[in-house]
Amino acid sequence: MTIAIERVEQIGRDPRELIPAWAYELLVKDFRKKHHSSHPYTERVVGQNLVFLKAAGQIRRESRCDRRRYVRIVPTRPVDEAWHEALQRTEVYLPMSLAFADSMIHHRPVMDDDIRSGAALARTIPYLKATGMYVDPEFWDDESGSSCCPPECNDQSGRESLGSWGDMVPSGPLTIQF
Repeated sequence: MTIAIERVEQIGRDPRELIPAWAYELLVKDFRKKHHSSHPYTERVVGQNLVFLKAAGQIRRESRCDRRRYVRIVPTRPVDEAWHEALQRTEVYLPMSLAFADSMIHHRPVMDDDIRSGAALARTIPYLKATGMYVDPEFWDDESGSSCCPPECNDQSGRESLGSWGDMVPSGPLTIQF
C-alpha cells in the first residue's frame, strides 16, 4: 500500500505580521472568550480579519487620492464576528486602523442585494489577495450572501447621510500621540 502525502503550500504571508504580537494575542483572547472556539480556529479567523482590514485600509488610502478608486469590499460572517470583537478592543483597533488606512476604518452594518447575490464577496477576494497575506479559503469560499447583519439593517444600505458634530469636535485632521 502506498500513501501519497500532498503538501499544501500556503500562498501569502502570515497575517500575524500585520500587528504586534501582544495586540494579536489580545484579539485572539477576546474572540475565544466570547465564541468559545478552538485556539487554532480563533487564530485563523482573527488573521483573516486582519487581512480584510488591511485590504479595506489600502482601498481607503487609494480612494483619498482618487475617489474613483473606491470599491466596497465585505467580510464574511465569521470574519465580521472577529471584526466586531476587534472594534471593542479600542487600544488595538484605533492604531491598527491608522496603520492600515491612515484613518479610522468604520464598520457600517449592511445587508443588501450586492451582498446577497455574492457579487460583493467576489469583488472582495482579489483585494484580499493583493495584500500579499495568506487568504484562508475556509473563511471566504462558499460564504457569499452571508452577513452578521440582521434583516432590519436592510434599510441602511450603507448610504445614509451622516450629520455634523458641529463645534463638538475639531475640524481638520485629528492628531493622536502615542
